[in-house]
Amino acid sequence: MTKILLIAIAFAAVFWLLRNHRRRADRAAQPPPDAPAEDMVACAHCGVHLPRGESLISEARHFCSQEHEQEFRR
Repeated sequence: MTKILLIAIAFAAVFWLLRNHRRRADRAAQPPPDAPAEDMVACAHCGVHLPRGESLISEARHFCSQEHEQEFRR
């Protein structure tokens, strides 16, 4: 009787370990959350929309490139 009980406990322990390992692998395989959305601004010269972080700011206006900033000033 004790042998059967020990075998049942061993199977339960192996099952529990495999289940925990699978859960950890599933969590690790999930992609990380996306970065938060960034505000879009329009270029003061051509009107192209681009993320605020990628724009050039001059005199409180946003530009998509230095060329457009220079042309706008002329």
